[in-house]
Amino acid sequence: MTFLIRKDIFARRVKIYGKIETLAPLRIGKGRGETNPESAATMQIIRTYDEKPLIPGSSWKGIFRSTGEKIAKEKGIFTCTGLTRQTCMDKILNQVQSLMSKDIDEAVKLVWDETCINCKIFGAPSLYSAISLFDSVAEKFNIGYRPMIAISRDTGAVTKSALATTEYVEPGSIFPFLLIGNNLPNYAIGYIIKIMRYINEGLVQIGGNKSRGFGFITFSKLSLEVSDYRDGKLKAIDDLDKEVNIELPKDSEGKDFFSKTKPLEEVFDNAKITFPHNNLH
Repeated sequence: MTFLIRKDIFARRVKIYGKIETLAPLRIGKGRGETNPESAATMQIIRTYDEKPLIPGSSWKGIFRSTGEKIAKEKGIFTCTGLTRQTCMDKILNQVQSLMSKDIDEAVKLVWDETCINCKIFGAPSLYSAISLFDSVAEKFNIGYRPMIAISRDTGAVTKSALATTEYVEPGSIFPFLLIGNNLPNYAIGYIIKIMRYINEGLVQIGGNKSRGFGFITFSKLSLEVSDYRDGKLKAIDDLDKEVNIELPKDSEGKDFFSKTKPLEEVFDNAKITFPHNNLH
């Protein structure tokens, strides 16, 4: 069954939630034209209307997708870049649209066969994401400022007014984390958890100024809930999937959470993922 890409059938709801703590300065910057002229910083962070630092859900999704691309590559699995007009769906969109009016089942099969795991989970044109990553609004935080040399985004050269003041969230700040997914097979849950473990182990940084040591975080108080969890088991929900015996973690610290969910990572590691069939995109 192609539950992972079906939105008209409900097979499973997955929820991962907890906290993140910043281990290093964190900077999720504002876009051009969005700066606050009253701020002392020339390079400002994104905030909510009530001035709390924010990690947007869109930023989380970008981090997860790019990290997943690295993980998939390590396993020899093809993933597209996810960039505009470069996704798996862009390659087959005309065919899918033509089939939709003739044979829905064939359209679904085409999407399943010719899209990578990242398109299936994180979405692509005309293919809704299987997961939602929610905005993380800081619950506890301090703001810091640091003078830095400003580099032009366009040329890569030092700007005329070379000294800039960067605003960032201090280490020790706390944010909530929430991910909800529909129809995720066990291997897809394992893939997402592996992405989270890479972030937790410092293999991935989030936000800007990574070369200056920004962006390291750790997860805590993590819980995993799966709607069809019964008798200590998560059943397989498609042909690639495997049943898992597991104790779902509740309010677990990072290392404990990833230890308890290792069986799900192993399902992903052992899954014989052959899609997309035409991986020479």
